Amino acid sequence: MYKEFETRTSYTYLQKVISVLHEPVCILGGWAVFFHVNKNFQKAQGRPYLGSRDIDLGFHFDKKSTLEEMKNSSLAKSMELLQTKLNFKPLSFRLLKEIHTETEEEIGEGQMIPAHFVFPMYIDLMVDTIPQKFKEAFHFQPADEPLLRFVFEHAEYRDELKQFKKKLWLPKPEVLLATKLNALEQRDKEHKKIKDICDMFALLWYSREKPQQLKEKVIPLVPSEKIQKVLSIITQSDYQKASQQLNHSADEIRRVIGLLS
Repeated sequence: MYKEFETRTSYTYLQKVISVLHEPVCILGGWAVFFHVNKNFQKAQGRPYLGSRDIDLGFHFDKKSTLEEMKNSSLAKSMELLQTKLNFKPLSFRLLKEIHTETEEEIGEGQMIPAHFVFPMYIDLMVDTIPQKFKEAFHFQPADEPLLRFVFEHAEYRDELKQFKKKLWLPKPEVLLATKLNALEQRDKEHKKIKDICDMFALLWYSREKPQQLKEKVIPLVPSEKIQKVLSIITQSDYQKASQQLNHSADEIRRVIGLLS
């Protein structure tokens, strides 16, 4: 799915990103799934779970946050640190760093490198709520994930762990499952759709929760009718492609994910 160079590079920079940010650092997306399932997956299969190309970070805002509060927020401080200390470049709601696929070195501004030697690595900045004057404060329209609100406002919806000598907040498996269900419906890139399917299966099969327990916890976050709709758009071909990544049969992946219905 993803090249080993890409996930290895992303993991290396994940460590660097975490090291420069203030605690706690909220990790979302593929790397959050990795931290939940990798121990059991590696024990069962003798290899690490699938990594991620991008790094997803979550930030909290109150709906009534003022302009001054936003300019002094965790998001504002994190963006400044990532740009000044790690030389990421702002690109809308993302931060970008380009890495040479052969030398594995950062590509400096103005360097002319053939596109097939460039790995664009992104940090996606996600917020739970978009205050009214957000664009005035940050000059871009953010990507929002409303379910993040549960992670920041209710401790029972997050796990805390120490990784790379920093405190991390991870959404609980049911929250990650809910975000994957919501995202899957909108996916227009095949590789992201297949990764979502892999992550859903891994959370159900390899996290510490049993599938039936996770189903019961997901229902309050995603209505059952929406779950049915999302599952209906996963094709047999999608399950086959996920099978190639997970070393589980397509039928088993379909059966386990189908437990959500």
